[in-house]
Amino acid sequence: MDIDQHVRELLKALSDGVYEKEQIIAMSLLSAIAGESIFLLGPPGTAKSLVARRLKMAFKEGNAFEYLMSRFSTPDEIFGPVSISLLKNEDRYERVVDGFLPTATVVFLDEIWKAGPSIQNALLTAINERIFQNGRTTLKLPMKALIAASNELPAEGEGLEALWDRFLVRMVSNCIQSESIFYKMIRQKSLNSNPVPEHLLISEELYDKWQQGIEDVEISNEICSIITNIRKRLKNEIKKEEVEEMDYYISDRRWKKCVHLLQSSAFLNGRKQIDLTDIPILIHCLWNKSETIPTIIDIVCSSITSPIDVKVVKYGKDIDQALNCIRKKPASSNLQDIDEDNYVQVNFFYYNVLKYHKGKTLFYKMDYSHVPSKQTCDGIVYFDETKQAHIIHAIYTGQLYDYKIKNTQEVNKVKLSKCHGGIVIDNIPYAFQTKRANVEPTIFNQPGLPSPNMALKILNDIRNELLVKLSDQQKLFDNCINIFLSDDDIKIVKQYLSQCEKSLKEMEVKAQNASLLL
Repeated sequence: MDIDQHVRELLKALSDGVYEKEQIIAMSLLSAIAGESIFLLGPPGTAKSLVARRLKMAFKEGNAFEYLMSRFSTPDEIFGPVSISLLKNEDRYERVVDGFLPTATVVFLDEIWKAGPSIQNALLTAINERIFQNGRTTLKLPMKALIAASNELPAEGEGLEALWDRFLVRMVSNCIQSESIFYKMIRQKSLNSNPVPEHLLISEELYDKWQQGIEDVEISNEICSIITNIRKRLKNEIKKEEVEEMDYYISDRRWKKCVHLLQSSAFLNGRKQIDLTDIPILIHCLWNKSETIPTIIDIVCSSITSPIDVKVVKYGKDIDQALNCIRKKPASSNLQDIDEDNYVQVNFFYYNVLKYHKGKTLFYKMDYSHVPSKQTCDGIVYFDETKQAHIIHAIYTGQLYDYKIKNTQEVNKVKLSKCHGGIVIDNIPYAFQTKRANVEPTIFNQPGLPSPNMALKILNDIRNELLVKLSDQQKLFDNCINIFLSDDDIKIVKQYLSQCEKSLKEMEVKAQNASLLL
């Protein structure tokens, strides 16, 4: 059986009868196989302890230890009582660990932040190094995962930062949202005490084999670049006012563990290399406070399209700079703003605007002299049924006259500025139609003006590289089969991909129109 099929069937069995907790169970299994710990934030009664009990069932001969912490909890209750006989007869201070945390495969500690300092210090070593110092003996723990839970985050200033940093994966566990699923839950008679078939259990031999496979998963330069982008964005957040450094602080240790988690995801999905579908998992690893979760989602998801977004911004600046050069016409030029002999006049009063996204569009020529070239002015665009075209007017008196907007129901505001050969609408240049096919809507080659090849080069890059790359990303997430991503995770990423596509299409139009004007 293939690895990904094995994991899918295992997760299906583990999730049997547990509603709206499929991703938490999946991330818990991923954490366990990656050797990491997971924290569940949520109110009581949201199946947090059930997740831990189910996770234990994934391991052959696995056993679980769970405990509800209180401020009165002692190390004896977690790590086992001190052996009186050994202390009395052999003067050895050792604990009887059987049945306690040091012998458990999966550990669940509820209300983790109520643990005292002595328990916390022991947990730090247990979580990170998977060892426990039992007197003079160092025990290697069989613990695959420690699941902690609470309805609150660790209080600041109480020395809990080191323990909080040990929990790589952080998930929010809420009550059931869907009413139909809620009805299934309340009508459920009983849970299957052992839903995992024998052939799906993870043995120690299989677990060790998987660890070697995870280590061999490749980390491409593309993934490293994305992680670098995320790190820079996090550092920029820290620099903002009223933001505390620890809100977005990620230690080097956590970054190392994050990448190992992505390797584990890739391996368990049957891949030999991390790909973009693994990146959204970082959403559940990088937040330190619940109020920062939206920002983390934005940083992680936008990092996927960041290489494209950066180029779009650069191209926009290049085109704007070129248009500014056109607006600042050289003194030696005798070219008029509008040469009426060259441009088509519709109904005597309008110029025909080429390739405007709304369709056939006319600009009121009497307004052109009032449109600035170095700044912008307000304008309106509306559809005139009598002319069967969209009409654009500049607003230069502060009033909207009725004759300008008759026979229309919708009026949209735009920003206008002047450029040679046309008009710039909402920062996108559009050329006016010429009377003769051999008269291009462009200024003549003059010293100091940008080359027309610049816009064409940008246009070719957008069409032949960026749109192709974005299309590949969209196909990747349209057909996404990553076991550890929820439908919501994929939906959010698709929204960012759609926004990137919109920006890219707008830049394509801008570059295309600029190529006519330069």
